[in-house]
Amino acid sequence: MNQIEVITQTEALYTLRVLTNNTDVLVKEITALASSNKAQFQHAPVILEIEAQHFQANELAVLIEILAQNEMVAVGIRSRKQELIDFAKFSGLAVFGKSLSKASKSKIKVKTVEQPVSSVPNPHQDKAYQAPKIIANKVYSFQQITSHDRDLVLLSNVKSGADIMSFGSISAYKEVQGNLFAGIQGDEKATIFVQSFNAELVSIAGVYKKFDVVPTKLYARSVMIDLLNDQLRFQII
Repeated sequence: MNQIEVITQTEALYTLRVLTNNTDVLVKEITALASSNKAQFQHAPVILEIEAQHFQANELAVLIEILAQNEMVAVGIRSRKQELIDFAKFSGLAVFGKSLSKASKSKIKVKTVEQPVSSVPNPHQDKAYQAPKIIANKVYSFQQITSHDRDLVLLSNVKSGADIMSFGSISAYKEVQGNLFAGIQGDEKATIFVQSFNAELVSIAGVYKKFDVVPTKLYARSVMIDLLNDQLRFQII
């Protein structure tokens, strides 16, 4: 007897068409959407349909984090851009086929829900969205970058001797030669992604590995690092 059954679900699966790569605009609009329609979008599965030609993988990482901070769940993407498709697969997201045709496409009707006035304080009311800290400039030797209470995105090279520290995850989209410390307050779910790996040391939640010489199988490769059974796991992607 099979122990797995396939069940067809009828729950709503929303598609968000993303028309800009301006993360400030995305934070504002998604936060407003989630807060004014909490009953509709809380924990809702979302497909990100990205047609913007200049949308990059680091911006997709930020967008996924924006959704997560607003209690929405990115389950997959639609895009023609291979960089985004590769990043989605690396992140465990589904990659969907062609978008719906214009003739059959319909907009989701968003209900404006009046929030009841309550004398009980809402612990999340004043919580500000913590977008990932983005470092666009090169990080030089012996320079130190720290990201408190958020993930960290690096868009340029990290030179030998530099220290990169994040309370959350680290995503680096150029060569990294320095030291990477993710989950520095003990977050074992933190991950490290490096587009071109040449790091001297990597650490997640205090579990670390030092490289005197980077192995050939990792050198200059796209590498994903996480914790599995209290040990660092290195995956080539």
